[in-house]
Amino acid sequence: MTAGFDVLIVGGGPAGSTAARSLARGGARVLVLDRAVFPRSKPCGGGLTWRALKRFPELESALPRISTHVVRRLYMEAPGGVSVTVETTGPSVLLVRRFEFDNLLMTMAREAGAELAEGVDIARVSETWCGVRLEARDGRAFEAPIVVAADGVYSTVARRLGLNPGWPRDCVAIDMMEETPSARLRAVDRDTLWVSFAPGAGHGYGYIFPKRDHVNVGVGYVVSSFKTSLRETPHDLHASFVNGLKARGLLEGDADRACVTPYQVPVGGPLRTTARGRVYLAGDAGGFVNGFSAEGIYFAMVTGDLAARAILGGPSPRLYERLWRREIGAEMRDSRFLSRYVFADLARVARLVRAVRAYPPMMRMLAEYVTGAKSYEDVRRQFLLKFPIVGARLAVRYLTQRT
Repeated sequence: MTAGFDVLIVGGGPAGSTAARSLARGGARVLVLDRAVFPRSKPCGGGLTWRALKRFPELESALPRISTHVVRRLYMEAPGGVSVTVETTGPSVLLVRRFEFDNLLMTMAREAGAELAEGVDIARVSETWCGVRLEARDGRAFEAPIVVAADGVYSTVARRLGLNPGWPRDCVAIDMMEETPSARLRAVDRDTLWVSFAPGAGHGYGYIFPKRDHVNVGVGYVVSSFKTSLRETPHDLHASFVNGLKARGLLEGDADRACVTPYQVPVGGPLRTTARGRVYLAGDAGGFVNGFSAEGIYFAMVTGDLAARAILGGPSPRLYERLWRREIGAEMRDSRFLSRYVFADLARVARLVRAVRAYPPMMRMLAEYVTGAKSYEDVRRQFLLKFPIVGARLAVRYLTQRT
């Protein structure tokens, strides 16, 4: 039994590492438990909007320790080939390898005083009169007054304690991602983040993220669409997607099947309960992913930090839910609604892309959002002022879907 810690954190990704760092800097004794050994691979597109550096300014000075690639141009393509390119005057998206980025965040947490236990695969979780007990598959046991669960979409802690009864099929996306060295497979345009909505049959998305020395190429579908509309295996779907990109002259070289990793992303919005008693859910474990863009790293870091604040200030599960709802609640809610509304009809996707292309103010708002020049709330307010009729129609749709 390991004792003497104020907080145990399950999972050492962006949410867990950020929580650990914030807690340690606040004076808490923190132990992070991760089933892997750092540095470890983590399937993910690896795109971080520039606003993350505004929210976490200490990160910018640490980034030179790892390989990064900055893009200023975003390309979005709808079914039928309708497309728009958004260019920003400054950096818009920071592309990283999760292999390096997660290790950097963990290093920063340890430098702040947090401790790490590797190779710990939690299998059993129980609440005791004085805390939470975690038992690993190898027999080791850990106990502390507070636990932050940052152990991914299928969080063992959330499931064992009944906080997540299971994700509905339309709330999870399956992503087939390849991260391959540029010497083997490369993006022809290394200055553009390329995204396509509905790249093939069914309702899905595809992307090319050019890294400094690698390229990430992925295609994903909501699980409900994947199960009902598609017959190919995940690897075959990915191969078809890559071949199509090569035929269009967007990629050069050869894909590597060994570098393809299917993984799942929660896109249905946060769980109904994200903190209870002595347990706080952060990152994918709590469903904190933008349902429209599938961006998750930023929200993982934000919720990790906010969980730490609530713990240091109480601890208070109510405070945690109040903090995240205040900072990202509207974005979580709106992105889920837009995902359901827009992707329900592929013609709407095309109309959305045409609208961004036709109205420079909308393009400017998107650029200000991804670069962090304006918060989501600011952009949302600006959009409603400029396009009140569209806002009213969306409000009616939102209220209709809820009733």
